[in-house]
Amino acid sequence: MHSHISDIVHDQVFLSVKDVGPDFYLKLESLNPAGSIKLKTAIGLVEDLEKRGLINPDTVLIESSSGNLGVALSMICAEKGLKFTCVVDPNIADHNLQVMKCYGAEVVMIRQPDDNGGFLGSRISYIRTKLAEDPRYVWLNQYENKANPRVHAARTAHSVGSQFAHIDYLFVGAGTTGTLMGCVDYFQEHHPETKIIAVDSAGSVTFGTPAGRRFIPGLGTSQTPPIFQQKGIHALELIDESATVAMCRYLARNHGMLVGGSTGTVIAGLYHWRDRIPPGAVVVALSPDWGERYLDTVYHDGWVSERYPSETLDGGLKWVEATAKPTVYLEEASSMPFHVIDGRTVTSLLNEDPLACIDDVENAYLSHFNGKTVNPDSYFLRFPENPANRIIALPASLSGENGSNGIKWISSYPDNIKQGLQRASAVLLLNNPDTGYAYACLEGSRISAMRTAASAVLAACKLLPSRNVISMGFIGAGFIARNILDLFRHDKWNIEKTVLHDRDQPSVEAFAEYAQTYHQLTTSVSSLEEALSSDVVVLATTAGAPYIHKYFFKPHQVVLNISLRDLSPEIITSSNNLLDDIDHCLKANTSPHLAEQLCGHRQFINGTLAEFILGRVQLDPHKATIFSPFGLGVLDLAVGQRVYQQARKLGRAIEIPNFFFESGRW
Repeated sequence: MHSHISDIVHDQVFLSVKDVGPDFYLKLESLNPAGSIKLKTAIGLVEDLEKRGLINPDTVLIESSSGNLGVALSMICAEKGLKFTCVVDPNIADHNLQVMKCYGAEVVMIRQPDDNGGFLGSRISYIRTKLAEDPRYVWLNQYENKANPRVHAARTAHSVGSQFAHIDYLFVGAGTTGTLMGCVDYFQEHHPETKIIAVDSAGSVTFGTPAGRRFIPGLGTSQTPPIFQQKGIHALELIDESATVAMCRYLARNHGMLVGGSTGTVIAGLYHWRDRIPPGAVVVALSPDWGERYLDTVYHDGWVSERYPSETLDGGLKWVEATAKPTVYLEEASSMPFHVIDGRTVTSLLNEDPLACIDDVENAYLSHFNGKTVNPDSYFLRFPENPANRIIALPASLSGENGSNGIKWISSYPDNIKQGLQRASAVLLLNNPDTGYAYACLEGSRISAMRTAASAVLAACKLLPSRNVISMGFIGAGFIARNILDLFRHDKWNIEKTVLHDRDQPSVEAFAEYAQTYHQLTTSVSSLEEALSSDVVVLATTAGAPYIHKYFFKPHQVVLNISLRDLSPEIITSSNNLLDDIDHCLKANTSPHLAEQLCGHRQFINGTLAEFILGRVQLDPHKATIFSPFGLGVLDLAVGQRVYQQARKLGRAIEIPNFFFESGRW
């Protein structure tokens, strides 16, 4: 039983939303009699003036509103028998305009834009004039009155915090910022681990972003509200109004949710975060209003077509994504931050600029040659009961402007292939060179594959006169081979035909189909001998011992000995040999190591690829050239550090709060 219409505030209604980015809970604020979250704002503002004794029988309350607050104040004032004037602008929904008049409010329309192209400055200027002219007017002033954020801290934010034991992300729209500031105040005091993401309309100036024309009321301002403070807000998502419309229409047609413009904006911001929110995270978004007040605007085809691109009408989530703007991070990083970058993010960032990996590898090789790295021996964890399996630790340090310390921990389980799994899996751990604290963990198998491919393509670029080859043979049809082929094609290599060989028939057939369909290459599945006769030969197998004997390559051939153990020692000693690091490569019974054991010396080695790049190595033109990269940890560091920096810049690194709990000594 309620005594007053304003007592009916439903503050505990949460809708579980799925299949719109990450699963999240939508706090519905539209089920109260005023139809929006602004009922609480109105109650707080009016009660504040009453407590301060600023209202008498002659008082005329006045406020500027884009719609929802005006409706709520009109209702509260009608209930209390108070006079109310609402100052609005042409963006107001006709529905809201009529509702205010039904409650007996006087409505003043301001049509002159302010200096930022909006109407807020002009609306406030009108109010200040009325205050100066007529002492009966009292301005509620949602923009400066601390009662605005205070009521949302006490009611809106408290209701969210009481509903969930823990919240990872809270998405809040930024209008006059009363709700936002109330949430910041509450969560900083009670749940500081919660990340608050502010969502604003592009064209709003609240956060110091450029002003622009806006048509949808609710979020955004053309003047920064005095109650606004940036502290405590983790990040800002700016949403193009066309994305707001596209999201609103998508939710209506696909989820039966007729949301308002403010709600559509908030959910669009949340959708942009879908790749940064880890599975299982608790995510809450505030829905300020519902959509019946937007039938003549957001949901009206003609209105939308006059103002936004054609894709807005039916573009759905694709258009929301297409209009995404860079995230603005506002919160200072913790003193010991730790981030995880998952495989999908690593792959995406590598694919955005695959050729950058070649530069990473070349620079790392040259730094290694110049003594600017520390790259100790790799350490092998072996298992007597399963001698084919191993896990390898590759510690390394790379100095310089983007230097880092770290370790790659990579496993090799050949029988994974029988289960349809990739042979290798890996993680890369990066450590701060000043403190030694780890600051990032990256999925490492993609980085390992790309730096391996980059070393192969780099060697071919330096050893061959052009990027035109008649034939390229791949012996081994797995993940590494595919990455090497991909990178050759990204680097604009013209390959007349590819010749593939693998003992595993399904794998080689799948590789052949991939080369034909994805790269449009003439491809054949052939014998080992035919693959070995190619101009460029890529060895990318899981072989543990040489199986290629009594074969001698022709002088024009370049052999990329990626898997290291396919060739007999005799083949090695009859060829030019370039390595990535001589000491590293001459161990663990690699083919060059076996050649050293056979000969008792290293004279068959011409030098390193870095030395060849620098012009310090001569090759015998009468011999084929074999490049054998053992795989240096500094290469993983170089690629991984760039991926990490890019992920942080784009906000796609997942921060693990308090990973180093109580890192202080005392």
